[in-house]
Amino acid sequence: MALLNPGLTKEIQSYGTADFSACYHCGNCTSICELSEESAFFPRNLIRYGMLGMKEKLLSSKEIWLCYGCGECSETCPRDAGPGDFIAAVRRYAIANYEPTGLTRLMFRNPYAFTGITLLIVLILFFLMMAMKPDHEVSRWIFNMLPFDVVHDLGMYIFIFIGFITVIGLYRMLRNISKQETVHSENDIPPGWTKIWTAIRKTASEIATMNRYRECDSQDDAYWSAKPWFLRPWFVHWTIMMGFLGLLLATILDFVFKDPATDIWLPSRILGTVTGLMMMYGASLAMIHRLAKPTHFYAKSNIADWVFLAFIWLAGFTGFWLEAAVAIHADTMMNQVVFIIHTVVSMELILLLIFSKFAHAVYRPVALFLHYLK
Repeated sequence: MALLNPGLTKEIQSYGTADFSACYHCGNCTSICELSEESAFFPRNLIRYGMLGMKEKLLSSKEIWLCYGCGECSETCPRDAGPGDFIAAVRRYAIANYEPTGLTRLMFRNPYAFTGITLLIVLILFFLMMAMKPDHEVSRWIFNMLPFDVVHDLGMYIFIFIGFITVIGLYRMLRNISKQETVHSENDIPPGWTKIWTAIRKTASEIATMNRYRECDSQDDAYWSAKPWFLRPWFVHWTIMMGFLGLLLATILDFVFKDPATDIWLPSRILGTVTGLMMMYGASLAMIHRLAKPTHFYAKSNIADWVFLAFIWLAGFTGFWLEAAVAIHADTMMNQVVFIIHTVVSMELILLLIFSKFAHAVYRPVALFLHYLK
């Protein structure tokens, strides 16, 4: 029997949602949701868990990661209970519970803490680089001021730390889900390799194509149905995700091979160029949509949303600035400053990956795999 927590409603509301206790379970949100299935019956069941204070049921639900947040359920809710906003808040709540340091909990619930921590990390990274040789002029590449081996080792330590936190978060997620599913599937036959491979293939296909997400904005009466595919939310999401992952891979290749990749024709540099364009395109569109507020999904933006979009856009812009500087062999103070900004912003994005809403990029593929497996 699930343990009840009477204070759960207010706790979830602190992560940014309306008074979902106004819900009277009419089922409208579930019936209108294009992604609701017999095996993924949301948002209605999740709201019920929240109202009853069933924390373990919420944290063990794969459904919180299967929603893409189109917001149609919130737009059509007769009680203004904000089911879409509720799921987004529960996702933040789950990320904070999976992450072991408590930093995510503080950043999600307090915008001032988020701003302060973000700026503090920026300052630490900046002064770390600038203080190594304060008596020297800022060099064209940071490696003239800070030995490359130090930068390389520092980057590896950060990757290891983020990886460690990510593993703990995934372990906690899987532990919660497995405990809940064991209760309901004691007599189930364990899936064979064929079913596992099928689940992997379907998960990879969804990540690569966003087919489920396309269903959200392809409805005949939806705002986006009349818009071209390259302006729709699914494509914005896809370009940001693929762009970030591509740049992360290019950065990892540079670290692994200990090559700063100053030649624009190196494979890692080409990969970074293509994916950087994708990321900047997605970030630009996301900011335009958030300013225009065409649908419920873009109507509410907090400071964390804007900071994240600004950072990924700035990382792409400064990256292309440096591409041009390398191509024309420009050695100016401005280019040196731009390189420092690019390095700080990029490292900040990696540092905040598992501590921000972007952590869903880690948890959602696992949830999709388990969903397809069942």
